[in-house]
Amino acid sequence: MGKKLVLTAALLSLATPAFAADIIQPAPVKAPMPPAPIFTWTGFYIGAHGGGAWSKWTGIDPTDPTSTWSSVSASGGVVGGQIGGNYQISNFVVGLEGTGAWSSVTLNAGGPFGGGAGFNLTLKNDYVATVAGRLGVVFDRVLLYAKGGAAFTRDRYSANNGLAGALAGSAAGAFNRTGWVAGGGVEWMFMPNWSVRVEYNYLGFGAITEQPVTSGNLVATPANVKLNIQTGTIGVNYHF
Repeated sequence: MGKKLVLTAALLSLATPAFAADIIQPAPVKAPMPPAPIFTWTGFYIGAHGGGAWSKWTGIDPTDPTSTWSSVSASGGVVGGQIGGNYQISNFVVGLEGTGAWSSVTLNAGGPFGGGAGFNLTLKNDYVATVAGRLGVVFDRVLLYAKGGAAFTRDRYSANNGLAGALAGSAAGAFNRTGWVAGGGVEWMFMPNWSVRVEYNYLGFGAITEQPVTSGNLVATPANVKLNIQTGTIGVNYHF
């Protein structure tokens, strides 16, 4: 009997440390949370925009070379799209962007640019397009930027002398222009991959020689006409 007690005590003494080791286990260590991704404006984007535009033609009417130097203004809307890319360096962003927009800027009138009283005149910008560099400063998800580069448009000239029969005459022409653009805006990344922006641009086009094609009882002579356009737009971009 004594030997059994001694053997039992020995077995218990050997099992106790292992049993205690099974009970006292260190709590598992949780893996640290991954750091939140750092926001950046770097990347490509595509979007759409729309707003208003204001044009001003200055020169002499091709159908009335005796008229004095004068100017006329027109307004309308623009709707189009843009594509570009940004690269962020610290708190600054550099980028390149191309835009293209259909334009409804149209003037329907008579007078100085219509050969004088009795003439009917239409001046119109078909489209407005730009290729420009952008430079901006960021405040987290807000980007303030300026832009500058090349601008393109086409203006259409159409006139008639308001007469009928053998005395009727008309003139028409389409003239492509290349100039420059300067502007700026503010853009806000309101949710992942999506931003909204407000932008103003001034487009300057130097004087070019315009000579419409005439028919009937109307003569047109070459005339220098210059043009400037201002646009104010709201746009949205999707960032890849």
